[in-house]
Amino acid sequence: MTRQCIEVVTYKTGDPAEAGRQREAARQRVAQFSGFGGWLPLTGGKDQTDRVDVVLWTSPEAAEAAAEAVGTSEDFAGFRATITELGAMGHYVAPANGLVLMQPGSGVEIGRFRLRQGVAEEAMRAAYDKMIADHLSRQSGWLGQRLIRLQDGSFIDAAFATTQARAQDICNAWAGNAHCDAFLSMVEPVSMEFGAIV
Repeated sequence: MTRQCIEVVTYKTGDPAEAGRQREAARQRVAQFSGFGGWLPLTGGKDQTDRVDVVLWTSPEAAEAAAEAVGTSEDFAGFRATITELGAMGHYVAPANGLVLMQPGSGVEIGRFRLRQGVAEEAMRAAYDKMIADHLSRQSGWLGQRLIRLQDGSFIDAAFATTQARAQDICNAWAGNAHCDAFLSMVEPVSMEFGAIV
């Protein structure tokens, strides 16, 4: 899977309350962009006008396209108007297994499964990684996914999305996909549940 791109932007604002409202509106718009992986908004502990935004993207190209839109589109004029001083913007490579940034309202899918008789864990994990890299991570609203091995030998697939509805839509996107079918041929599903971060 392509390594995530972490975008870090530092800036100062005028009115912290208005800046907070405009930042949240910008975050909601950006969450609809292709390649969006999450936004962690930070505010200075001593000076409430100091801001840092940490935004995850699936690629540097997605980050650059979003930066261009935020910097020029009329949709983000209110957000730009709150910025009194732009500090810096940089793009960085995420750790090998990536990061997941979630906010209240972010969706979660939790699927429990066991390996089919005779299937090696390594083969299942290779199919899982390919399914994520070539299909699931390309779905709108996908934030990340983690595989958890439980003590009893079963596994949990924890998938994260911008909303619970998007988590369900992404789950529905498994149907008929060759990468998902390859993974599913190796496992015996136990349960599946959906929810949201509170």
